[in-house]
Amino acid sequence: MSDLFEKRKRMEYLLNTLSNKTFVREHFNGVCGWLSDKGNLYLPAFKIPETQSGGDDFPFGKRRFAKNEMSAAIAGYTAALRDKVRSARRRVPGLFERNLIFVQRLLGLSDSEKEYLGLLVRLECDDETGNIMSEMDSPRCRVNLSEAAIMAGVSRDKAARMSRRDSVLARLGLIDVDCRGAPEASDIAKTFYNTPFESADDVRRFLIGTPVKATLDMTDFAHLPQAEILKKLLASSLSGRAVGINILLYGEPGTGKTEFAKTLAHSVSAPLYSLGENGNSAVEREYDSRFYQLARAQKILGGDSGAVLMVDEADDILNGDALSFSGRREPVSAPKLRVNRMLENNILPTIWISNNIRDMDKAFLRRFTFAVNFKRPPKKAVAEIWRKNLRENGLPDDEKTAENFVGKYSISPSFIATAVKSARLINGGVAEVEQTLDALQEAYNNGRVEKNVEKKPETDFNPALLNTDTDLTRLAAGIERLGRTDFSMCLYGVSGTGKSAFAAYLARRLDLPVVKKRCSDLLSPYVGEAEINIARAFAEARDKEALLIFDEADSFLQDRNGAARSWEISLVNEMLTQMESHDFPFVCTTNLMDRIDKAALRRFTFKVQYDCLTEDQRALCFEHFFGIKGADLRHLPSLTPGDFAVVREKAAFFDCLNDKARLIGMLETEQKNKAPVKH
Repeated sequence: MSDLFEKRKRMEYLLNTLSNKTFVREHFNGVCGWLSDKGNLYLPAFKIPETQSGGDDFPFGKRRFAKNEMSAAIAGYTAALRDKVRSARRRVPGLFERNLIFVQRLLGLSDSEKEYLGLLVRLECDDETGNIMSEMDSPRCRVNLSEAAIMAGVSRDKAARMSRRDSVLARLGLIDVDCRGAPEASDIAKTFYNTPFESADDVRRFLIGTPVKATLDMTDFAHLPQAEILKKLLASSLSGRAVGINILLYGEPGTGKTEFAKTLAHSVSAPLYSLGENGNSAVEREYDSRFYQLARAQKILGGDSGAVLMVDEADDILNGDALSFSGRREPVSAPKLRVNRMLENNILPTIWISNNIRDMDKAFLRRFTFAVNFKRPPKKAVAEIWRKNLRENGLPDDEKTAENFVGKYSISPSFIATAVKSARLINGGVAEVEQTLDALQEAYNNGRVEKNVEKKPETDFNPALLNTDTDLTRLAAGIERLGRTDFSMCLYGVSGTGKSAFAAYLARRLDLPVVKKRCSDLLSPYVGEAEINIARAFAEARDKEALLIFDEADSFLQDRNGAARSWEISLVNEMLTQMESHDFPFVCTTNLMDRIDKAALRRFTFKVQYDCLTEDQRALCFEHFFGIKGADLRHLPSLTPGDFAVVREKAAFFDCLNDKARLIGMLETEQKNKAPVKH
């Protein structure tokens, strides 16, 4: 950049430097060398003496004469430069100066702060400005605080105040300050040096973006009991211009936190600005933390704007990625006091969104005005969102269609609206909605196609095919009627009899998600790791308010009387500890009941034995899996529902699903290959 205004600014910085008598005296040789080499760049007509201060070989009088001559030359040059700067003061501001004026207006900088910031940016971005000081003093990569004060024409104390870590420029992320107090323009500030902006509004959009739009309305969150009180809180805080209003929305991904924040702001007619979503990479860089974006947004929008801020993925501010004590932006814990003050003094209501608050400082949590734990919406609520979006876009909105979508896709509400709108744009129907969702879900899972593991049990499970010592249909109805979740079950018996399938069926009746863990998920070769994994599994189920299933429970609940190693005992102890304090459904399945610890068995609310199918059930199971009645399976007493499922898979390959005789033959093979079953 070489416009006339920038040239005048360089002359101004040069004038301030040459006018500082202390600096000239202490760096006399460097100043003389610069004047001889570069002086004519700014004053082409000025006659600069050829003699310089000389070296040690000069006689004493000669060195004195040269110094006096150069001192006079420096004074004359400075006076001539001052006249030229005065005559050039009415230059039209160039690109950077205009941007700087926009930034000053938006962020409320004083004239001194604006000029000081301009100098620091030019030192980094303009070689000629940077060379003024480096060629007069010993070369270094950065100008120190004293030199910056000299070039800016202010006292060192004033420059030091503007360079403090708690200064306006530092709090807004416009300057970095190193451990020695040396200032440097930040990356976001340097962006303004050569980026053309037409107006302050352009700069405003660059820094904070435009308000985000809601795709849902409050009726879509009717299942959220806190929705109405949050709406009243936000409306009241905006009308009363309350300070320090912070709303925390936390919970696992995909539960609708971000969409609710957008909908909440829209419900009170407030523009919502999402920090870090304006699409400008310079603003979103890791080292230009949203900690500073938040400060800039508060300054730009002001308390009377009626706006609301949203900080999505807020962990980077509340758990780290804030300004370190070295002055550089690094992934370290933010100074506690700094974050506390930010939460207490923000002038705009701010909605913070986090997936996990387990590691969040309790001091931060105490400063939130309201906090909501987002869980998976009930299936009925998700189905209603489906029906509403389908209806609004002219697609079939019947209950069955909505329930099919709910059963097949586990996605956030925003995905639903996106998929339905995409199908409408191409005049598509339900099939196009499914194709869109498949593509979105695959992208969401990093290119991995995720199969719906629960769909098959929903289709195959039939309570009439369970041969147990307890009436499980009646038990499930009783649990559903009471609405209690503080129970546990040990389902034991022959493999393939439907133990895990019943647990999943029960979760569906109670409208609970499922957390399922196998032996391989929990056991570890490292000492103490298995106990940690067990505790994490229970914690995950509590966080999700889910039904927890442990398959192959005999592996970590084996009888302690026969334990040969200490870790086997500690494993059982951890399980018992977790079971006693767990308030959500817990189901263990095992094929080896005789290995289960007796103390552990006493802690299960229900213990249910599973056996092979009865004669009548075998015929019913044949009809259930193959749609063929009247199969005579009296000679196959050891069959289980799992055997029928395996045969159906095999028969599909041989294209004999309608061949009764071949199907019975395959079942005979399955029984022959099984170990003898004790009856």
